[in-house]
Amino acid sequence: MKEKVSNQENEDLALLIFNEDMVKKYPRSNRRLAVGVAKYGISAEAGEEEAQTVHISPFGMQLRVSHEYEEGDLLKIFVNIPDYWERKRRFVDYSRIDTPDNFKILVKVVSSEEVGKRGKKKILLARTVNMDEVDEQVLKAFLQEG
Repeated sequence: MKEKVSNQENEDLALLIFNEDMVKKYPRSNRRLAVGVAKYGISAEAGEEEAQTVHISPFGMQLRVSHEYEEGDLLKIFVNIPDYWERKRRFVDYSRIDTPDNFKILVKVVSSEEVGKRGKKKILLARTVNMDEVDEQVLKAFLQEG
């Protein structure tokens, strides 16, 4: 008989598998990108805070932020890749009237570390919880371009 796995067990397993190297050692993960950061929820609008990636990979990201986020917080990240829609069109067969300039990733904060003299800036490490498959391909292709 199949055993049901609880959400907490899934979460624990994902954290065991995830580690910082999956972000930092991903090829060309140190490309800097402007991102919008918003706490996940009904009121989350397009990027409550502007931030910048230190490292980014399909597995997660390291961000420089000024707001305080707790370990375990879910964040909606709006990733701004140059020529995003042109890049996405290489992978999809549909057209749009509007041309989006970013895509969204849902991440979970793994750690937060204060940096700088006054501790106003923080470095967040977050693992990817959900990302569109095509957007993942776009991100991988962008990182491979160097």
